[in-house]
Amino acid sequence: MAERRGRRSVQKGEYGVMRNSHKLKSLSVYILFALCFAFLYFRLFTLQVVRHKELLDRGLTLHRLNVKIDPRRGNIYDCEGRPLALSVKMKSVYAVPDDIASPERVARALVNCIPSDTYEDLLEKLSKKKKFTWLARKVDSRTADRVEALSCEGVGFREEVKRVYPQGTLLSHVLGFVDIDNRGIEGLELYAEEYLRGQAGWMASYRDRKGREIMPLRAQDVPPIDGYDITLTVDIVIQNIAESELEKGCQKFHAAAGSIIVLNPKTGAVLALANWPTYDPNAPSDFQSDYRRNRCITDVYEPGSTFKVVTVATALDQKSVTLGDVFFCENGAFRIGRHTLHDVHPYGNLTTTEIVRKSSNIGAVKIAMQMGAEKLYRGIERFGFGKPTGITLPGEVGGILHPLKKWSGLSIAAIPMGQEVGVTTLQMASAVAAIANGGLAMRPYIIQAVKDSSGRVIASHSPSVRARAVSEDAAAALVTAMEGVATREGTAPKAALDEYTVAGKTGTSQKVDPDGHYSHSRFVGSFVGFSPSRDPAVVIMVALDEPHPIYYGGVVAAPIFKEVASRVLKYFAVPPEKTDSEIKVASKH
Repeated sequence: MAERRGRRSVQKGEYGVMRNSHKLKSLSVYILFALCFAFLYFRLFTLQVVRHKELLDRGLTLHRLNVKIDPRRGNIYDCEGRPLALSVKMKSVYAVPDDIASPERVARALVNCIPSDTYEDLLEKLSKKKKFTWLARKVDSRTADRVEALSCEGVGFREEVKRVYPQGTLLSHVLGFVDIDNRGIEGLELYAEEYLRGQAGWMASYRDRKGREIMPLRAQDVPPIDGYDITLTVDIVIQNIAESELEKGCQKFHAAAGSIIVLNPKTGAVLALANWPTYDPNAPSDFQSDYRRNRCITDVYEPGSTFKVVTVATALDQKSVTLGDVFFCENGAFRIGRHTLHDVHPYGNLTTTEIVRKSSNIGAVKIAMQMGAEKLYRGIERFGFGKPTGITLPGEVGGILHPLKKWSGLSIAAIPMGQEVGVTTLQMASAVAAIANGGLAMRPYIIQAVKDSSGRVIASHSPSVRARAVSEDAAAALVTAMEGVATREGTAPKAALDEYTVAGKTGTSQKVDPDGHYSHSRFVGSFVGFSPSRDPAVVIMVALDEPHPIYYGGVVAAPIFKEVASRVLKYFAVPPEKTDSEIKVASKH
């Protein structure tokens, strides 16, 4: 009995131990499950609550795409509304390298469609760990169609705006050009960037991994604001006349370069402005940078004899001389200190009118000496020399006019005939325009109006008087003298028009060599004039840089003036001044 009870006690103890062991294992499992659930709960709490915004933003970043919408860059028109610079929509090819499984295969497929890149170039772009890269910007429709037909993974299109210049090289130095991102680089494109560029917009959407739109978010779109349109004072008919005649003249006389400006003297409006050689703003990188320089406002030169109109006009205004006053011109050689001043031809006594007509250096200097240096200097200032005209184009310089206190003893003998001063073509044209306009110097301008896409005028430019250069009487007297220049007795008979009177002035200036001395082989030949002389419709300034072997302004520049003036006056339908009999008599000579 005792032995049986002992066995039962042992069995009962073993059962208790086993039962406790099971409880311990069950408790361990419960605890493990509890820890797992606690971890999962903590993880869910972290993801759903703590990091909710962060993860939501990341998800939106992965699938949401904000596409920049380029604004339409403002157009540029001539005075008659004819287009000079336009913005057209084109397709650009991009890739999402992260979505491309085989960059090699895609590169091989695209290499024949995108000729600007080699296989190696494309492979390098497609192999980068990036979400976006450009493959080709602003391609033509044929290239876009070929790429689209391939249906390459990770390759898509984006619409962009390309700047085009429908008139080609016409007015290129005024218009300038833009870069690949439509930012103004030169010319009006640079100067008027704030008006032209507009403001970009944004388009939001959800996209799948291949970049396809699956959900538009149009309520969140920000529409672009288009740039303003600009209307110029330039007339492309006159611009074409000026450019074609300038090019012919430069080539005929083997000039290194040339400039021409056509102004309305009564308003200051620029009707044409051109330089040669020129370039195409549609492909500016194909041309030398020197071709892109707007020489009319950036290049400074000594004007030579065209500057005599400033000297004589100032002397007439100051009543220091009259047209009938006589000056002895020393038979062609006038000694001043250690220097001898020469005329091209030896002259004895000449009136003020004859000094202008025959362009006597000695006569001009004697007029200036009679007037005095201070009055001459003040007169030159009133014509606007020594500072920019203020035209709305980038790069304009002010020229060179030394302060009176820095004039040397020889300045009074050099400046009256256009030495020791530096001018731009535009400055010289503006000065003569003041004489044509009765002594009132108008501020030259080239932008007529700025308008938004609805046609509302944002800004406009109207004629403004810059200064009174000389009195009306002085201007009228000088016009009389200048009318003799384009005659057989003057220096520019080749500037004479059959049907209209001409008032003008020739210039032949020596350029300065690197050693500081005047060159005997490098010249600037120029002519500036207006017609009809008593009621001018246009002022035309022509300058040829280093023509050879002939370089006199009356020979190389005056004929260009004649052709441009004749064609422009007919375009304006200006009634002929001369009778048929007068025209016949003139043609015989």
